[in-house]
Amino acid sequence: MNWPFSVNHVVLWDVDGTLVRARGGRVSVNAFLRALSLASGLPEGLPYPKDAGGKTDEQIALEVLLLASIAEDRAMALLPAFRDAYLALLHKERDGLSLDLRVLPGVPDVLARLQALDVCQSLLTGNLEPIARLKLACAGLDQFVAFELGGYGSDHRDRDSLVPIVRQRLQRQFGPEAAAAEIVVVGDTPRDIACARAGGARVLAVATGNFSRAELAAHHPDALVDDLTDTDAIVNCLLGNAAAVQ
Repeated sequence: MNWPFSVNHVVLWDVDGTLVRARGGRVSVNAFLRALSLASGLPEGLPYPKDAGGKTDEQIALEVLLLASIAEDRAMALLPAFRDAYLALLHKERDGLSLDLRVLPGVPDVLARLQALDVCQSLLTGNLEPIARLKLACAGLDQFVAFELGGYGSDHRDRDSLVPIVRQRLQRQFGPEAAAAEIVVVGDTPRDIACARAGGARVLAVATGNFSRAELAAHHPDALVDDLTDTDAIVNCLLGNAAAVQ
């Protein structure tokens, strides 16, 4: 494939709380929990963890199953059925998902500006890859990212392992020179900051999710913003001038 961008800079976007946020309809969460019930045979009404922010889908699924007293080996064996059911349910609820997802302020302008500058953009998200693709398609943002180069919850349950996976994909696609690419993770949780640090990437934290600016600042991201509305400052930051948004 001939990619229409260079890989001098690679921007990896988190999805939920960074690019989009649910309006309150809980379409995705309800589908997630129903998929777990279908896969496991447990009754509906399973609780969704309160501290799920930044965790991968499979990590969350395992925690819910373990709390329901399902043994770890059986819980692991249920994950493929969970993945299939989750995707099928969300596809069935696609119209409702499109209505429930709100694109966060400034996001389209920043994505479009980076695309115009031939910057490589992909995802680093706890979502399973097909779920991430569906969410961005529903939000009208899928044309901006190279999904094949991203890191997903379906690649590894430990989010800290995802930046190295992206580096491997970049080098397979672009050769050894991609090892020198500067990677920037953009996310809204402390786990986004931690995974960037674990992978040797820079990180821009954005307080558009469930964590306040002060809570994110305590984890010392390279840069921190309230939202993505200042397109010039955000793009300058992502391309190497962190001071632009301090």
